[in-house]
Amino acid sequence: MTRSFFSTSPTSPSPRSNLPRGKACMSCRRRKIKCDGRKPVCSQCLRSPGTADDCEYPLEGRSRTQQLEETIKKLQTRIGELEASANDQSSILLHEPYDGTDSASSFVGLDIPPYTESWSSQPVIDIHVSPSPTSRVNTPTSASSSSTLVLEEPPPDMMERLVDTFLNNFTHVGFFLDPSSFRQSALLPFQFGHYDRPSPALLSVVYMWGSRLSHAPRHTVYNEDAFLVCTLQNIHQDLGGNHPHRVIHAIQAEVLLSLYYLTLGRPVEGIYHSSAAVSLAISANLHLIKSPHHLVVDQPCFGVLESNFSPPAHAREECERINAFWTAVIVTNYWVAAHGSPSALPYRDTPIDTPWPHDVEDYVSIAGGMSPPTSYSTQSPEYSQHIFDNGGGTIAKFLAGLNVDGYSSLAMLAKASILLERAITFSTRYPSDHGSSPAFDSLDVLLEQFLLNLPLGLELNGTDSTRRNLMVIQTLAQVAIIRLHASRIHTSNVSRSKYLSAARAVVHLINSSDFSNWNSPHVDPILGILWTTVGEVFIGELSNIQQQQSFGVDYGVEARLAQQHHELTSCLETILSTMRTFATSSPLIDYFSSRVDVAHRAILNINSGSPAHSVGQAAY
Repeated sequence: MTRSFFSTSPTSPSPRSNLPRGKACMSCRRRKIKCDGRKPVCSQCLRSPGTADDCEYPLEGRSRTQQLEETIKKLQTRIGELEASANDQSSILLHEPYDGTDSASSFVGLDIPPYTESWSSQPVIDIHVSPSPTSRVNTPTSASSSSTLVLEEPPPDMMERLVDTFLNNFTHVGFFLDPSSFRQSALLPFQFGHYDRPSPALLSVVYMWGSRLSHAPRHTVYNEDAFLVCTLQNIHQDLGGNHPHRVIHAIQAEVLLSLYYLTLGRPVEGIYHSSAAVSLAISANLHLIKSPHHLVVDQPCFGVLESNFSPPAHAREECERINAFWTAVIVTNYWVAAHGSPSALPYRDTPIDTPWPHDVEDYVSIAGGMSPPTSYSTQSPEYSQHIFDNGGGTIAKFLAGLNVDGYSSLAMLAKASILLERAITFSTRYPSDHGSSPAFDSLDVLLEQFLLNLPLGLELNGTDSTRRNLMVIQTLAQVAIIRLHASRIHTSNVSRSKYLSAARAVVHLINSSDFSNWNSPHVDPILGILWTTVGEVFIGELSNIQQQQSFGVDYGVEARLAQQHHELTSCLETILSTMRTFATSSPLIDYFSSRVDVAHRAILNINSGSPAHSVGQAAY
C-alpha cells in the first residue's frame, strides 16, 4: 500500500453525516467527526471538554474561527515566501550578534557587516524527487500549502536505518522524547500518520536528521532535502489533526528544525521554528507543570489546542513534558547567543513554575516513592532582589541564588543557557561601563557560584553524551562571563582578569577533551558561536599587544609582551583547530572558522609587515 507523507487522515473512513453539506459546526469539521447540527451547541461539542465555546456555525459569511484560521494560513504562506527569498540571495551577510557595544572597547575582533539572512554559504538547494504531477518544490524553504511534494515513506529497512542513525548520532541537546519508546512506535508497521506512530512532521524531521548524519551515499529520492520539504509541509498540518500526541510531537519537530537551521547557519528559519516551539509550550501550559498557582482556564487557541492536556499517564510522559519545556528554553537561548535577538520566552510576563528536568530514571524513582537528589542552596540575599524582574518560581529562584533542584545534564544546560541569555541581555541594555550596579554584581556572583557548584557527577560519568553536554555547559557559562565583563575590560582590572580567564578556561576545556574518542564527529552547533566569541577575545588581545609594540617599549616590557603574544596565539590556534575539526559537519562552524581564520591571518600579516586586508571585506 502506498504510504504518502501527506496522507495523514485516520485509517478508517468517517461516518456519513445526515446534515446537508456545509451545515456542521466548525469544531466538528476540524475534528472530522459527525455533527448533529444542534444549536447553540451541538452534542459532540457538549460531550467534549473545552470545545463548547468553539461550536460555531457559519450562518452569515465566515465565522470568527474561519477568519482566524485564514489569517494564520496567510501568515504561514508569507513565511514560506520569505524563507524562499532568503535562499535567492547571492551574497552572504553576517550579523554581529553583539551589536550595540562599543567595538573599540569590546572583545569583538572581527569587522563584521550588518546582518541579514544567512551565515551559511551553501547554494540554493534543488530537490530531485520521483516524478509526480504535483511535485512543484524547488527549495526546502519554499514549501507552502501551494506546493505539495508526493513521496512514499521509505521502505522498512531504510526507515529503521534512518531512525537508528538519528538516535545513535544526534548528540545535540534537543531530543527530549524517550528514545526506546520513540523507536518502537516509529517502526510500527502502520500507515504514515497512524496515531500509534509519531506524528508525520516528527517522523519526517527524524528521517531528515538521520539522512544528514548518515555516512551512506546520498539517495536520489529519500534524501535530506526531500525529507526537509516533507517536514515543512507537515508541521502546520499536524496541529490541525487529531493525533493524540500532536502538541508534544509538534514541539519536538520544531526544536529539531530550529537546531537544523542553526547547524546550517540560517537564522531566519531557525528563530522562527524556535519561537514556534516556545509558543506551543506556553500555550500548552508546559511552563506551569506542578505549579501551585496553576488554574485550569479555557483559553482561545484558534482551533489548534482544543482542550487542555489530560494528566500524564505515567512518569515517563510527565518527564517528556517537563523536558519539552526546558529544551525549548535552551534552544531559544541558543538563538539569543547566536543572533542577539530577544528571547522568545517573555520572562517578565510569564510565570515559570515547571520543575527542573530530571533524567527519565530519576522520574521513575521518584514515582516509586524514592526521594529526589539532595538539594543545595547558594543564596546571596544581598543580591536576590536585583537579579530578576518578576517571573515565576523556578527561574526566579535560580537567578536569586536559590539552587534548590536541578542536577541532571539537561537542567544544567538550561541553567547555563539562561545565565548566558541574562548576560547578553544585560550587556545589550547597558553597553558601556556605568560603574558597579547591583544587577551586574548579582549576575557576576551567580556565574561564579554556578561554575563552582557544577555537580561532580557530570565530570565523573564518562559517557560520551555526558562529556559533550559538560563541554557545552561549561562553555556557555564561561562565555556568559566574557559577555558580562566585555564592556568593562578597559576600566576594570577585575573585569579584564575574569574576561581573559574565562577565555583561557574554554581553551583548557578543549585541551582536556579527546575528540578522537567521541562516538560522532558532530557537536552541538552552539559551540561554533561560543568558540567564535572566545576566538574574538584572543584576536582583540593580540591586536592590543601589537599596538603596544608599535609604540616602542623597553626590553623588559618587550619580552613580556612577546611571551603574552605567544601564549595568546597558541590559544587562538587551539580554537581554530577545534573549529576546523567540526567544520565539515556544520556549515555554521565552517563559516565562522573561516571568519576567525581570516582575522588571525590579518594579525599575522600585520606582525610580519605585510599588507593586511580588512576582515569585513572578505568575500564568502
